[in-house]
Amino acid sequence: MFSRVRPLALGLLLLAQGAWSAVEFDPVAVERWADEFFEPRVAAGVYNGASIGVVQDGETILLKGYGFEDQRRAIPLDPAATMIRMCSVSKTFAATALLQLRDRGLIASLDDPVNRYLKRYRLPPPHGDQVTLRQLMTHSSGMAGHFTPQGTKLDIPAPVAAGVVADLFRENIERPPGAIGQYANLGVALESVVIEDVSGQSMAAYVKEHIIAPLGMTAAFMHHATLPPPRLAQPYGRFPNGELQPVPFYPKHPLTAASGGIIAPPRDMLTYAAFLAASDAASDADDEALHHAAVLSSASRREMQRRQFGNHPADAGIGLHFYPQIWGSERYVQHGCGLPGTQSQLGVFPDSNAGLVISIIRGSINPSVLDLVGALVGVGRMVPAESAPPPPEFEQNNPYRAFLETFVGPRRSPAAPSEAVGGAVDDVVGRYWTERRSMRSFAAVFAAGSVIEIGRDAEGRLVRGDVELRRVGPGVYDLSDGRRYLFRAQAETGHVYLHTGPSSAFRKVSGLGDPGRAGQLALLGIVVSLSAFGSLLWSGVGTAKRWLRRNGLFMSALQLAIPVAAFAGYTGIADIAYIDAFNGAIGRLVFVVVLLNLFALSGLGFVLGVVPAWRAELAPGWRSLCWRCHISLLAIAAVLTWPALLLFNLLGVNT
Repeated sequence: MFSRVRPLALGLLLLAQGAWSAVEFDPVAVERWADEFFEPRVAAGVYNGASIGVVQDGETILLKGYGFEDQRRAIPLDPAATMIRMCSVSKTFAATALLQLRDRGLIASLDDPVNRYLKRYRLPPPHGDQVTLRQLMTHSSGMAGHFTPQGTKLDIPAPVAAGVVADLFRENIERPPGAIGQYANLGVALESVVIEDVSGQSMAAYVKEHIIAPLGMTAAFMHHATLPPPRLAQPYGRFPNGELQPVPFYPKHPLTAASGGIIAPPRDMLTYAAFLAASDAASDADDEALHHAAVLSSASRREMQRRQFGNHPADAGIGLHFYPQIWGSERYVQHGCGLPGTQSQLGVFPDSNAGLVISIIRGSINPSVLDLVGALVGVGRMVPAESAPPPPEFEQNNPYRAFLETFVGPRRSPAAPSEAVGGAVDDVVGRYWTERRSMRSFAAVFAAGSVIEIGRDAEGRLVRGDVELRRVGPGVYDLSDGRRYLFRAQAETGHVYLHTGPSSAFRKVSGLGDPGRAGQLALLGIVVSLSAFGSLLWSGVGTAKRWLRRNGLFMSALQLAIPVAAFAGYTGIADIAYIDAFNGAIGRLVFVVVLLNLFALSGLGFVLGVVPAWRAELAPGWRSLCWRCHISLLAIAAVLTWPALLLFNLLGVNT
């Protein structure tokens, strides 16, 4: 271990700028912190494994692994050899590739329309020709992409055919480009199409040849095969009884690999971090500086890390697939990510020529129906083992935040503007539904639970759950847990938005436009309409009764068939994500939508049959009265399900 003294000239330069200070990472202190943070969490089963790498001025401060590459097989995590999925950090490779193509003159400007560089596909009207490369890279293109298939069960050659590209971009542009920033993997997939069409290589081949290999990253690559590579870290979920359950692997589609396909050992990622953090003031005689400049100019590296777009002046904004932040008096630019069982963050300290890479391996359990039933009677994997004490509680399980707060200081938010931005928002109380969804297809249903509710507690304070919102400026609220919420009204549409970050937008909803309210009505309607099985007890024959009985029984049978069709054959309750949603296999989902349309039609038929049935059976007596009340209740129940079906675009044919 050793210490270093930063050149006096650089220190004077920073003092002259007066804005930022430089941090020195002491190897001994960093390793001591890492041991104290990761070792007890691995021992307690909070993590299966973890790695941390810190680099400064091109020198490795720390590179260390903890726990296991594969816990069940007792294979330790080796930061030089264990492969880890870098998920959304892969987006920074796409940004590097596009800037590299611009440095080489193959792309004239990031503000050019995307369609200028596309050969296999063109974004359609009305907004297609307006979308720029920069907007794709800042998630402000107007794409939704919530249900973009991230994987595939097929071995698809790359570059993919034009038809495959067109099929992936069925949802197109949801809103005017530049209106709001909303995270969209679909936009990154289109970036990879641009890179391939301009370079003539597949995305994986281009990144390997022009970024990974020149930087000396010996094992990293962009993965989109159907099988996992050797030595890939295996996450496990841990049942309460201590049993480990492996998290399934799902492959990446060749087009979505740009948004999450990089797989690399921590050592390679630290090499990449050193490249991103390299000093701009290096001497021309510095071989490493020349080496980095051959991959990407220092001007392009810094452009990638600067704020390029934000939903609001009071958010820190987004660069070109990097998120700038301020911790203590230090600028920190990062991209974090998460896939089932794996979380990582790559960060750069531009003023200290330092980089940070942390990955953790851990999974969530996926209990089966039998597991859940067994837990009710006190048996099975969901019951804690008496011999195994519960793991200790840790106040801080976020390693990235813990590292930054320890060595740099607390996170700081940008100053709140003194005047309202984008329209005054006086009343922020309400429910907000994420814009990260398709607004024109049944994919909207996959964002049904993405609702934020802002209310008031008994003392009149603004709260989200038990977290208080404190107003620090017009439309700007800091949360008691350190986050910031930003509210603004969009003049063009009149919509009120809540922004939780520079690429996150939630629109205020109410009434039947609120997925929660519509869902509650639908659930009530479903429960009530199940009583249609009671039509078997109706007395009398009559044409109207036969019609209603058949429709009611068909409607109730469909209610039972729909969940069976949606979940039959899955081992655990979360397998739909691993098996279908992530892999783009929508055949089952389309079948469920067809059943829902039949359900809506049967309900409509029931509603249309109620009036003639009333007229046909006006006999006195309590039996006739009960029957009329029952069919009226069933008609109302059918109607209660329609708002949700309409809101989630589950009626008719939607792509």
